[in-house]
Amino acid sequence: MGFGGRVVVHRDSIVEPAFIGKNHSVPGFVELERLDFGIMFQNDILEGAKEVYSLNDTPTNYNTTSIYDLVENDFAFPSGDVVIGGFPCQDFSHCGRRRGFGSTKAHDLRSEVVDAKQNSRGTLYRSFVEVVRKTRPKVFVAENVYGLLTMKEEPIKQIIKDFQDLGYSVEYQVVYCPEFGIPQTRKRVIIMGISTSGRTVPVAAGWNVITKNQTECHIGKYFEHLEEPSDSDDISQQMYSKAKRLSKGQGQTEVKLDGFAPTMRAEHHGNIEFRRHTDGANVAERHLPERRLTVREAGLIQTFPPDYVFTEKKNMRSYKYIGNAVPPLLGYLIADKVAEVIKHYF
Repeated sequence: MGFGGRVVVHRDSIVEPAFIGKNHSVPGFVELERLDFGIMFQNDILEGAKEVYSLNDTPTNYNTTSIYDLVENDFAFPSGDVVIGGFPCQDFSHCGRRRGFGSTKAHDLRSEVVDAKQNSRGTLYRSFVEVVRKTRPKVFVAENVYGLLTMKEEPIKQIIKDFQDLGYSVEYQVVYCPEFGIPQTRKRVIIMGISTSGRTVPVAAGWNVITKNQTECHIGKYFEHLEEPSDSDDISQQMYSKAKRLSKGQGQTEVKLDGFAPTMRAEHHGNIEFRRHTDGANVAERHLPERRLTVREAGLIQTFPPDYVFTEKKNMRSYKYIGNAVPPLLGYLIADKVAEVIKHYF
């Protein structure tokens, strides 16, 4: 969405005047100027992700075959200036078993691994490397969790080396989302590579670092316009997990309106964080029923537009696709940096 799509955020999330296109119909929100990229090919193994995307935009060569199988079968990828993507993070995340390259989950996300060195979920980044090898973009961007940097095996070193061996200068940046106008404590590693071929000038130190739009916006701003689920006509605002509060475990905390929401996870299993506790810190709302975050609220925490369509019927699957996503505002800041890099170096 950040690369040429429609990005709508709260006005207080933006400090760069050039980013703002026009006011949105929801008070306090603005639509950002679209960046000059066009999507040529899309891939995600989850059919549901394509369904959600299709409710909001027209897919372009959207393929749901495993990227591993596409590479193995010598699929003819279109060439482009940029390749972007996020290889699976579960095997590197602090929330998982952290098996890294030794994952026992196969690339199709269903079967057990046949050869951990060749086709596991943990080594699927190599298919990303192969797509870059086949298409030779000017720039590539790979996104993953901060846990990629904290494993004893240091997988980040091997990943960078594999991309460097293709003829790319590769650097990474740790982005903490609250510092860039995104109202959640999400921390992500943004790996960026620039081709050594065709450059007009040598790369300078820090060429990959995103510096624009350093500001903060609390989550309360994103929720101000919302009605309670029982009063809303928005199906995404009507839906929320009914799981009871537990004494421990993930998802038992309350979102603080004057702060930042926790990271939206893909695997909530019903235990998404609470919108409020009846005895929580959001004192002004204690008279309202205790409940967990709605699908709409989770989407807003990720900076999806306030009118983004996540589903046409009541189901909780949307939490997964929201949690899997790169926040659109972060995607926009990455895209803006990539545009700057291409203009300067090619």
